[in-house]
Amino acid sequence: MKPFNRALKLYAAFLLIFLTIMNLFNINQVFASVPNFSDVLQERYEWARPYVEKMALLGVITGRSPNVFAPDDPVKRVEFIAMIVRLMGLEDYAKNKTLPSDFPNVNLIPLWARSYIAVALEKGIISDDDYANFRPEEATKRYEAAVFAIRALGLENEAQSIKNINLAFKDTYEIPLGARKYVQLAVEKKILSGFEDGSFRPKENINRAQAAKVLNQIAEYIDISGKMTTARAENIKTDFLNYIEVKLADGVLRTYLVGSDCKVYSKDQQGALKKIALKDILPGTKLRIIADGNSANYIEAFMDDVQPTTFKTVSGILKSVITGYVVVENEETKNNETYQVDASARVVKDGKNSSISQLTPGDMVTLMLYGEKVFSIESESAQKKVSGSVKSISFLSKNPVITLELGDGSVGDFEVREDAQVKRDGKSVELKSIKNQDEVVLYVEYQKVTKIEAKSTKRSVSGVVKGISISDVLKITVTDDEGVDHTFTVTQDSRITKDKKTITIFEVKPGFYVELEAEGDEILKMEVTARQLLNVVRGTARYVHIDARVIVVEFKNEQGKVITLEIHFKDDTVFLKGNKEISVKKIADYIEEGDEVIAAGRYERGIFYADVVIDLVTS
Repeated sequence: MKPFNRALKLYAAFLLIFLTIMNLFNINQVFASVPNFSDVLQERYEWARPYVEKMALLGVITGRSPNVFAPDDPVKRVEFIAMIVRLMGLEDYAKNKTLPSDFPNVNLIPLWARSYIAVALEKGIISDDDYANFRPEEATKRYEAAVFAIRALGLENEAQSIKNINLAFKDTYEIPLGARKYVQLAVEKKILSGFEDGSFRPKENINRAQAAKVLNQIAEYIDISGKMTTARAENIKTDFLNYIEVKLADGVLRTYLVGSDCKVYSKDQQGALKKIALKDILPGTKLRIIADGNSANYIEAFMDDVQPTTFKTVSGILKSVITGYVVVENEETKNNETYQVDASARVVKDGKNSSISQLTPGDMVTLMLYGEKVFSIESESAQKKVSGSVKSISFLSKNPVITLELGDGSVGDFEVREDAQVKRDGKSVELKSIKNQDEVVLYVEYQKVTKIEAKSTKRSVSGVVKGISISDVLKITVTDDEGVDHTFTVTQDSRITKDKKTITIFEVKPGFYVELEAEGDEILKMEVTARQLLNVVRGTARYVHIDARVIVVEFKNEQGKVITLEIHFKDDTVFLKGNKEISVKKIADYIEEGDEVIAAGRYERGIFYADVVIDLVTS
């Protein structure tokens, strides 16, 4: 066949396929409009983009114009209520609703919003003080957003049943008393959260970008199946036209075209959305899809919710990589087996996204197959180094297991080979010489440790003895001067002295003050003082719980770190304001949030009990 004729036939075949697919999906739907707000800037609002796009596609929030979202604009109270009503799917229901004749200041509410406010009244979202003084044009405060959200979800009774306020924000005292229960429940439900500096900023205006995320979190508790389709991924194609085949809850299969402007995100357990590629979605993954006909505009993938019922998993040693195929020595059959790799297969090596070209013969691999093709490869290098802090060493199995706390805070177990080389501080030692808290580097080959390099860690702690545990292993718990508990092991080599004389651990009592040096969690030496140390705390009262008999204060330690401490008081605690002694029963009349106070007392089992509390504000 002549080259020209061959090329012409290939072009004709390509065109035929293209037209067939376009007809299948309906060309008008393929190019459906997806929001693209130019002012949701990456450097500042990339975190908000998924929520803005989702709420815009759902019709909950509209842009100021087709390309302008105005993320910094504060959200008026009337606007936030309207957004919630739309999210609840009550927009059609609201069309014929009117405000009660006795609703105050009706003329202040824009005509477009009155039906939304009427629904909000009916559903209990607006009540009490808000009914009497709604203030529609004022910006929504963060604490008000929490109140509206909790009421919209029908959680009013649950909020009111909260007995103890346990908010840890440094500005909790700024939250109006009547709103604190709503804020606490909203934080527990992950509808709102605080800021990195430990504040909640309750009276700060909520802007449109923040509102989009809050509405997304509210949506987790609302049935929005009429707006989003929930399904399981069956097949993902990214070789020509991108499209995805899904299975609905009733078993019906559906195909969606995924255009270049479709937004694809993965969702973690905290509700955060991260942009991913279509090829990152695994068959069996739970999805939520916003679509215009057969064209997907938005896909939300729950990557931690994958049903493996149609999967086959093969683990073993990678022998070779051939174009489009891998050869693996199956760990079960011990045979070399060849598998075809899908062009869009996801490859992860040593916990990081990779490619098939980065795989090396000898790697340990786990293949996930859907049908006859590999769609995911998890690979781990045959040899690697692992660093961390020793948590424990167990000798209960044939080969010892060392447990490390890794740099990212996770914990890993590693089997130690019988002939492993062990060094500590540069000297060859036995494995049992490695101590908890030692910093180590493990050399791992095929998931077994062949070499350990350990470095001892020493530390000094001063504080009050909280308790002593006498069992197979003697342990002592010390509460330091900042109220933090530390537990140490007492060995036969631990040197314990009191008044420069050697004593045993059995002569040490709770309440004694100690200064100790430890290697890891084992005590090297400890000096004991047979007295209880009186602690003094000076700080700002953030809130007072009369029923619980607790004053929460905030202060800075020597390092400048902000510390929050609960000061517990009893009937015999002495309260002073100026030169006047106050009855315990009347402290609510004298000690106010924001007052500077001094408390002197002792730590008992890690809890600070005050003997004397002095309020320094005398006016």
